[in-house]
Amino acid sequence: MLKKYISKIDSRKIFVAIGILIIFLVTLKSPTDPDMGWHLANGKYLIAHHLTVAKKDIFSHSMPEFPLIMHEWVTDIWMFVVYQNLGLFVLSCLFAVITTLAFLTATLGIKTKTEYKISAAMLAAIASLPVTGLRPQMLTLLGLALVIYIILSFRQNPQTKKIFWLPFLFLFWANSHGGFAVGLFFIAVFLAVEIAKQLLLFLAKAGKKKFHDKENFSPEKSIFFALPSQALVKFFQANFLEKFQSFLKENTLPFPKIAKLAVFLAISTLATLVNPYGWRVYIEIITTIFDKFAKANIGEWLPVSALNPMSWQFLLYLFLFAILLLFSWRCLDYTYLFVTSPFLYLGFSSWRHLPVFLIVSTPLWVYIVKTIVGEELRRIISRGWFLAIFAAAGFFIAKQQIPPVWENSFSLEKLAENGGYPLGAVKYLRENPLSGNMFNEYNWGGFLIWQLPEKKVYIDGRMPSWRVNGFSIFEEFNNTVHYNEGWEKTLEKYNISFALLYNNWVNDAAFSKIGWKKVYSDNIASIYQRPSQ
Repeated sequence: MLKKYISKIDSRKIFVAIGILIIFLVTLKSPTDPDMGWHLANGKYLIAHHLTVAKKDIFSHSMPEFPLIMHEWVTDIWMFVVYQNLGLFVLSCLFAVITTLAFLTATLGIKTKTEYKISAAMLAAIASLPVTGLRPQMLTLLGLALVIYIILSFRQNPQTKKIFWLPFLFLFWANSHGGFAVGLFFIAVFLAVEIAKQLLLFLAKAGKKKFHDKENFSPEKSIFFALPSQALVKFFQANFLEKFQSFLKENTLPFPKIAKLAVFLAISTLATLVNPYGWRVYIEIITTIFDKFAKANIGEWLPVSALNPMSWQFLLYLFLFAILLLFSWRCLDYTYLFVTSPFLYLGFSSWRHLPVFLIVSTPLWVYIVKTIVGEELRRIISRGWFLAIFAAAGFFIAKQQIPPVWENSFSLEKLAENGGYPLGAVKYLRENPLSGNMFNEYNWGGFLIWQLPEKKVYIDGRMPSWRVNGFSIFEEFNNTVHYNEGWEKTLEKYNISFALLYNNWVNDAAFSKIGWKKVYSDNIASIYQRPSQ
C-alpha cells in the first residue's frame, strides 16, 4: 500500500514537471520581434547615460523634439544586460520563463489540486501560441497574473497580508511596461462586480421582507404583480429568491472589505506615478488606446476576425471554452466569470490584447478541468503509459521549438532571414556609407536602430501613436509608401537622401519615376539614392 501511494505521489510530480516544461516550450519563441532592436538600444543608451531616461527622441531624425516616454526603461536595461552578457538564446528563455510563470500564477488563487491548475495553464498557454514571444508585454501578463492571485486570495481570506504587495507590484510594473493599466482595470472591474452584488443582495433582502409582510402583501402591488397567485409567489421565493440571496452571501465581499480594496486600488494608482515621467506615463497609454488609425493599420492591433485564418485557432479555443463552461455551470465562480467578460471584449478588439484575455480566463479553466475530468485525471496520470505519451509529447514540442530559437539566437543571418530583416542592405551601408537622412520601412525600424545605430531612422515601432498638434508620423509614412498624391513631399520635408524599402516592382516604379537610382538590391530589400548624391 505504501509503495502504491509513493508511486502515485511520484506520478503526480512527473505530470506537474512535464506540464511546466511543455508550457515553457510552447512560450519559447525566436528573437525575431520587430521591436526587440530598439528595446536593446534603449537599454544600451540608459546604461551609457547612468540610467538617466531620455526626455526627447534619440533614434529618429523625423521627430527629434518629440517628448519621449521610455515607459519600459527598467525592462530595457536588464534586456540589454542579459543580451550583452549571455546572448539572445538566454534572453529568449528568460521571457519564456516569465510567460510560463504568468500562466501558472494565474491559477494559484484557486484552492484545488495542482494537476488541475497545470492542465488549465497548459490549455491557456497553447492557445496563446501566436501572440507570445520575446517582448516586454510578457511582464504585463505576469503582473496581471499576480494581481489575479492577490485579489482571489483576498476574497477567500480578507485578512490576508498579500494585498499589501499591490502598491509595490504596481510601482515595479509602471517602470517595466505600460500595460500596468490593465492591472488597475482588473481591480476596478472586480470592485464594480462586488458592489453590484451588494446592491443585488440589498434588493433580495428587501424583496424577501416584502414577501413575509403578510399585512401589506398584495401580489398586484408588488414588483411581481404579474404572477398569477400567492402560491406561485411563495414558490418563486423558496426556489429562487432565497437561493439567490444565499449565493450572494457566500460569494460577496462585505462593504468594509470592498472599501479596503478600493483604498489599495487608489494607493496602487498613486504608486504608478513614481516613475521618471510622473503622470505623463499615462499619455502613452491613452494615445495608444484611442489611436484609431494605428489600430486599423498595424497587424497586432487589428481585431480578431473569422475572416482571418490566423484567428481560427483562437475562435476554436473560445468555442471549446464556452461549451465546457456550460457543462461546468454548477461549480463555476460566477463572480469571476462576470469579471472576465470585459477582457473577452478586449481580446476580440485587438490581437495585442488577446494574451490578456487568455491570462484572465485561465482560472476558469481550472473549474472546467475539475468538473469535466475530476478525479479521473488523477487516475490517468498515475498510469505509466499516459506519462510515457505525455513525456513523448514534451520531447516532440522541444524538438520543434528549440532548434529555430537556437539557430536564430546564434546567427544574425538566420535571424534576419527568418524575421525578414534587411541585413544585406545594412552590411552594404556599413561598407558604403551614404550621407544624409534615411527613409525606411516601419517594420525594420527596430532592427536598424539595433544594427545600424550610426544612421537615425525615419520611423520605428515606438512611433505609430506619436502625434504633435494633430500630425501623425505613422499616417505620413503610410501616405508615402502607398504613393498617394504628393508622397514625394515627405522626401523633401526631411531632406531624405536614400530610402531603404522592400524589394518590389511598386517601389522600383515609384522611385524610378522621380529619377532615384537603385544602388542595392537583394531578395528582401532595395536601397534607392537621390540622384544628386
